[in-house]
Amino acid sequence: MYLRRCRSTAIPISDTGEMDYKSDLYNLGKNPKVLRQEMPKSAAEVYFLIGKCHVESGNYPSALEALNSAIRINTSYAEAYFQRGLVRIWVKSNRPLLDFNRALAYNPNYFQAYLTRAAYFGMKGRYSKAMFNCNEALRIQPNSVRAYLYRGALKFEIRNYELGVEDLSAAIKLDPLCSIAYYNRAVCYQHLKKDKLALTDYGIVLLLEKELNQRRFQVLLNRGLLYYQSHDFNNALVDFKLAVADSPDNALLYHTLGLCYHRNNQLNEALQSLTKSMSLKEHFTQAFISRGNVYMSLNSSEGYKKSKRDYCRALHYDPTNLTAHTNLGIALQSYGKMNEAWKQFTAAIQIDETCYSALEARSIVNLQMGHLFGAFCDINTAVKLHPTSTMLTNRGVIQQYMKDPANAMSDFQQAIAADPKYSLAYFNAANLYFNMRIFEKALRYYDMAVENCRDDEGAVLNRAIAKVLLKDYSGALADFDTAIALNPFAAHSYFNRGNLYLTMCKNAEAEEDYRKALSLQPNDSSSYSQLAVALGRQFKKDEALDNYKLAIKLNER
Repeated sequence: MYLRRCRSTAIPISDTGEMDYKSDLYNLGKNPKVLRQEMPKSAAEVYFLIGKCHVESGNYPSALEALNSAIRINTSYAEAYFQRGLVRIWVKSNRPLLDFNRALAYNPNYFQAYLTRAAYFGMKGRYSKAMFNCNEALRIQPNSVRAYLYRGALKFEIRNYELGVEDLSAAIKLDPLCSIAYYNRAVCYQHLKKDKLALTDYGIVLLLEKELNQRRFQVLLNRGLLYYQSHDFNNALVDFKLAVADSPDNALLYHTLGLCYHRNNQLNEALQSLTKSMSLKEHFTQAFISRGNVYMSLNSSEGYKKSKRDYCRALHYDPTNLTAHTNLGIALQSYGKMNEAWKQFTAAIQIDETCYSALEARSIVNLQMGHLFGAFCDINTAVKLHPTSTMLTNRGVIQQYMKDPANAMSDFQQAIAADPKYSLAYFNAANLYFNMRIFEKALRYYDMAVENCRDDEGAVLNRAIAKVLLKDYSGALADFDTAIALNPFAAHSYFNRGNLYLTMCKNAEAEEDYRKALSLQPNDSSSYSQLAVALGRQFKKDEALDNYKLAIKLNER
């Protein structure tokens, strides 16, 4: 009988007298054969939990090592595959999908794996596969809020907003307090141009998110911009002010607040906000342009100088800024400096030949300078680049000056077809019919112009004159009254109403209107002449003669 020599397997003892298992466990982890042969399957769960602990502490390499050990012990451990796939995403490995697939192969009803795989495919832009995984997740758990949220977000990414709203509405039905579902649905509604529904959902998010966080801040921005686009500047100001309070160092936010103040005609507040945005962001070109626009709105020589200075500073920081060139040109044009304005518009066009706003502005300057062909060429190019109702109407006006009423009317009709609510197109078409003495059609188009813009004093006044020529004196008188109510300082409105009173043999009322017109425009010979007629009919011959003499003197000048 032979004795076989055995290798010592003594467990090392530490200095404190405790047994040291650390080295043996490490060796076991490095030797897959030992793990498979000697370690029980229950040890896989231990390694799995160790891996999760490393994940929580952010030690991803150690977590990956522990999860590998768990999988070596139990090759069908679906949760370990899933967790290893997550770790591989965090360490930016290119193989996490293999682990999710293996997890689902061992556990076909693994809900979280389907959702995570959907998120992974969505992150890679593979939206159809992502939605397929969301569908599988909903098959396993039909009442999952997260699955509906994911699928709704994916449908938003593929721009299928209606179906996205359906999924997000289903998530809200399951969890009425889910603020992110309301937020995402509001964004979908915003893209669908359903502004009222979007505003309602944004309001609900703000009620649910009472504490300051990123989502609440984003809701304030989105809702403020939605109010701004809807021309509800008072409510937009409220939201932007709250957003500024949450982010006091945000230069862009102060700039947006300044734009809102400007649209709300609060010019001093607009200047303060825009100046603040410049102090927060150095060389903020757009803020200089916006402040220049506010100075232009002051309608003063000082405002003109300051606006010109701001536009020039914007061009100093960005010489190729098209908006700065165009706005500077408009400022110069408004103060009668046509040649300098023309040069600015030309500079913008040389930088970008497709800058239709500069082409449109230069066409107007050409028209004011009497260069009809140049004006037509510029506006024609602008229409080809950007055929809006405004461009078409402007081209129609230029063609009217070129004595081409047929093509002018064609442009007005195209403008109306492009935007049936654009009152200026109706107004210019009515003027063209008026000049052609087709008063019935002119009246019809004036009606449409006034219907689409009830504050348009010119359309109301011209409609009154058309009614006078069609013998509708009561309707004309009502329109004259409306025009005077819209602009009590327009001398021509009083003059025209005086003419109507004279036609209706109401000489005292006519005299009163002519005197009012003369108080607003003292050197108008026509008003003196008509006043003399009204006085003569009232047998005030001396006064009538004096007014005739004044009218003659003014005409001789």
